[in-house]
Amino acid sequence: PTCEAGWQDLLKTACARIEAALVEGGSFRVLQIKEKFGTLRFYWRGTISDATRARVEEAIALSEGRSACTCEICGGQGRLYNHGGGLAMACAEHAKGEPVPIKPGHENLHIVWKFVPGQFRIVSCRRYIRDSDSFVDVDPKSIGIEG
Repeated sequence: PTCEAGWQDLLKTACARIEAALVEGGSFRVLQIKEKFGTLRFYWRGTISDATRARVEEAIALSEGRSACTCEICGGQGRLYNHGGGLAMACAEHAKGEPVPIKPGHENLHIVWKFVPGQFRIVSCRRYIRDSDSFVDVDPKSIGIEG
């Protein structure tokens, strides 16, 4: 996919992780990779085992988590900026516009919601840790999120 230099490594890492997850076989197809609301999004389809699906989804979650704190231009530590209604992830040097305010305690959160009859429920709430390229679990209630 076409992207700025700052996200090329995270896309390469995501693709390598997905490829490694698919060693058991099955069918897998990337439908679209794009930036949405300032962060990376993967859309895919496939017929794979539940274990393989979990590994693929984790690879994608890690890349999306990293994109949410990585400058699209240079790959350095970034944050979300609003420039005329458009959102972009940038470092201070490459930023245009105003930083989007982040509620304290909500930095680098990766929340997965699932619709169950009549309501959305949190399936997982984790914080992305850039230095280790990993997640740590967060109790949503501890940061004021119900679900």
